[in-house]
Amino acid sequence: MVSSVLAGVGVALAFSVYVIASGWRSNIEKARKTGLPYIVVPIHPFNPAWQLTFWFWKPLIMAFPKSWWEDWLFILLPNWEYVTRQEHFERLGSDSFVVASPGDLTMFTNDADAIHQITTKREAFPKDIARYGVLAMFGTNVLTTEGSVWRMHRKVTSASFNEKNAAHTFAEAIRQTRGMIDLYFRMDGGTPGSTKTITTLEHDTMTWALNIIGYVGFGLRLLWPGQELPEDTDPKLAKYGSHDPPPGFTLTFGESLAGVLDSLVTLLVVNWGLLKYLPFSFAEKAHVAKEDYLNYMAEFLHDKMDDVQAGIPPKDGMDIMGQLVRSKYGKDGGSSTANKLEDSEIIGNAFIMTLAGHETTANALHFTLVELANNPLAQRQLQKDIDQLFGESSDPAAWDYDKSVNAMLGSHIGACVNETLRMMPAVTQIPKIVSADSDQPLVIGGEKRVLPAGMSITLVTLCAQRNPRWWPTKPSERTGAPTDLDDYDPERWYRVDSSRVGGAEVEEEVEGEDYGGYQGENTSASMFRPARGSFIPFSDGPRSCLGRRIAMVELIAALAVIFQKYSIELAVEEWASDEQVEKMGVQERRELYRRAQEKCRATIDEATTIITLKLNGGNIDNLRKIDLELQLDELLGENAAQYQADPKFASYYSSRARTAGSPIKRELPELKVSRRRATKSLEEPVDAEEDEESSHGASTATALVTQTPGRALSLARRIPLPATPADVAHAVDRGTVAVRERVTSLYQESGITEATQATRESLSTVTAVLFVVAAFELVFIRPELLPNTYAFTIPAVYVLGTPDFPIFVPDMFALLTANFWSPALTWALTSLILPSFFGYFFNLSAAHHTTGRGRSRASQSDYVVDPLTFSIAKALATYVVYAQGVTFGGVISPDAVSRLNSALYSGWKGVLVGTAITGLTSVYDAVLRK
Repeated sequence: MVSSVLAGVGVALAFSVYVIASGWRSNIEKARKTGLPYIVVPIHPFNPAWQLTFWFWKPLIMAFPKSWWEDWLFILLPNWEYVTRQEHFERLGSDSFVVASPGDLTMFTNDADAIHQITTKREAFPKDIARYGVLAMFGTNVLTTEGSVWRMHRKVTSASFNEKNAAHTFAEAIRQTRGMIDLYFRMDGGTPGSTKTITTLEHDTMTWALNIIGYVGFGLRLLWPGQELPEDTDPKLAKYGSHDPPPGFTLTFGESLAGVLDSLVTLLVVNWGLLKYLPFSFAEKAHVAKEDYLNYMAEFLHDKMDDVQAGIPPKDGMDIMGQLVRSKYGKDGGSSTANKLEDSEIIGNAFIMTLAGHETTANALHFTLVELANNPLAQRQLQKDIDQLFGESSDPAAWDYDKSVNAMLGSHIGACVNETLRMMPAVTQIPKIVSADSDQPLVIGGEKRVLPAGMSITLVTLCAQRNPRWWPTKPSERTGAPTDLDDYDPERWYRVDSSRVGGAEVEEEVEGEDYGGYQGENTSASMFRPARGSFIPFSDGPRSCLGRRIAMVELIAALAVIFQKYSIELAVEEWASDEQVEKMGVQERRELYRRAQEKCRATIDEATTIITLKLNGGNIDNLRKIDLELQLDELLGENAAQYQADPKFASYYSSRARTAGSPIKRELPELKVSRRRATKSLEEPVDAEEDEESSHGASTATALVTQTPGRALSLARRIPLPATPADVAHAVDRGTVAVRERVTSLYQESGITEATQATRESLSTVTAVLFVVAAFELVFIRPELLPNTYAFTIPAVYVLGTPDFPIFVPDMFALLTANFWSPALTWALTSLILPSFFGYFFNLSAAHHTTGRGRSRASQSDYVVDPLTFSIAKALATYVVYAQGVTFGGVISPDAVSRLNSALYSGWKGVLVGTAITGLTSVYDAVLRK
């Protein structure tokens, strides 16, 4: 039988090797036929097993000689395009190359001609929706579908993206930007004219973007700290903007959405039904965020359904959710079900619109502010253009969208946004695929190539937007590189016309159907016009981003409001104090600010992606500590009557009384915010001290940029789903949801949840660990004390091929002999009785729960038997008896000690290891409790 099993395993292994080898050979042959440079790799870059374990394999591979892996390992590493830029395209001598692995074939390209052809031929090169599976977790949507299903989603969702709603977005972006600035002034009682250091820029831009999309897209009035909801707020919508979670929720709406975005990988990999049972903080966080977000969206959906069915007209704003609901439940929704979304699809589209209008725009603003702090001259030009457009004293609330937007997009405001999107696009790779129906021709580098059906294509957005073939360049003044395409220079948007750059223009092949959304160009007509395909921060063609106009409007409005009256620079507190900077000369200040610029640029170079290219600001660990301190501070402040009588809090409340507020909050880093300096004419020479000074100038707003751990795994590297026709995938998705809901229901009704929780609570104590260690010892002692004896035989079953199977059970008659009791009592004395005796009287936890007269109150102590003392006493007793052979005057039998030593796992040394484990566990438990 064993030989048969081994033979079967061998056959399966041989077949697997054959399939892998034949697939690899076939893909290599296909890559060779394309005529493009190709790289052969042992596993595909998007393979889920590799993506989850590359960090383990990478150092092992790199331990081999460099010549073995330097030509191919880069493509297997996440974020390679941002790290290496044009390096490997230049090494291969081509703007396109193919990667052949055993399981797949992929072309990577930064060729603008090829990109333009691919994005405009939607039927020949559809989106590779399998790589967007993570974004369909709450329901299929416009981003995760193709074919007729996508057309239906696009038609329904595009209705909200028009110029009228862009004007609403412009006004709301101004209001939210002023709210963010007002927050900086109100922090810690600050007043205009003072200087502070902003360490929360990443968090603040995220809040800014969420507040905008929440209001213009869904009618939700989300607030900055310290703000209150207007009195006329719809009561049904108030709960979404509240600073406190409403009844039945653990998180606020904003916190639940942020938690879902932070936990996307967890929500994708881990079954949702198991999340709340896993003993890990990340799983609990993901579960709570997911549950609250879905509950919020379900209530929001039903509120909108009630409004639509009651005939309540939509309010001003995009009202994305309302538009989606009206498409199905409204009177004008049509009688046909072909163009109606399911409820899950409405929530799925609402999620994708929130994500697209939130994280991408926030990251773009974050990058822009950091780059402008890095480039003072660009900031001066920006402020000059704002002065010419609006003046320094005008009220942003009075700015007119129709009169201002085109001028803003064609000014240095638009140039700064364009340059940020060129250097750091939200999505660094756009996945496409060759139609499975047939091979497709494509002109690459002026030659016609034929790409095999089903081949994956990756448009390397970031590299295309830094490809010197398509952009006017000059030598870099900062680094001395041959081109300045890695430098942030908004002035490039006023250089030569695109006709002087790159090859011949590609004849457009635009599909005739109108898919909705903004139809204009990506850049202003008065600026440099990149060749089609070389600037695709919002993709291109029919599948271009619906919200690109909205995003641009948000960004230019924010920059105009901020830099109308303020400046932003890098903080230098890491190297010099305010007093030290004041004493410095011009050259010293220049060198100091250069150090800040170098650190900032190094931090930008380490930006990585989960969903979008992202720069993490501030120190994560410190922020968590501060958050914890603030929560404790608020708790103690709100419950002063309960805690201030406790002597342990005496120093805290005395400090609070002296500071007339919160001693914790007074220790937070200050934010340097004040009026901007006067804008100089560009013709005037700019003094180095003024443009490269530290953040301690008389009138600057400063942002501290610090290095933090990066995020791995880009969106394009998510775990892929099987590629299927869109309509079949749609049906399968619905069936899967139904099955999952039924399985989840059965699981919850089975009682396993309660039993699992009770078991977890019982085992999550030091006492449980002590019992587990003792049980481990007993497992090895039992055969020595109660040896097995023959009981009966299970006869052979010839049909199954099983032999006779004898059954042995412990010999319970041994309990009547001294052969059992001598070693049993010896083990009980050294491992239980003596340790418990000392642990009861030398109880360290009981010392912290005494009455006024000093008597111990055991009922309030952490443990009746102190686990640390128990472990120490057990270790000492074990060493004395089992290692040193002490018999205490013949009370302990040497024979019993010898039998126990031979039976225990690793003898007395194994017992000492167990006491070390329980001792460390008790110390850890004590630390957590205190």
